[in-house]
Amino acid sequence: MTIEATRMMTTVLDPTAPPAAVYARLAPRPESLNGLRLGLLDNHKRNAAGVLDEIEKLISQRYELASVVRRYKTDVSRPCPEETVADLAAQADAVIIAIGD
Repeated sequence: MTIEATRMMTTVLDPTAPPAAVYARLAPRPESLNGLRLGLLDNHKRNAAGVLDEIEKLISQRYELASVVRRYKTDVSRPCPEETVADLAAQADAVIIAIGD
């Protein structure tokens, strides 16, 4: 009996793309949060709301904020809608984003 081995090639494809270059710079930091309007952006992951609750509590203990504005992304996998970004920019002096992982 003769057995022939057949050699098969397997091609593995990598579906990921290299990261796109982003040219951005950090926003200037305020010297203090006293009197400022704080924006909190929840990215809609499971723990984001709890993380932001705790951040708001801790910051409020240290600083006298003028107000706190909360906004929420509706889809964790998509960029924040431009309307939400514009709303936060208009209503907050500083913004904290929680990822919640």
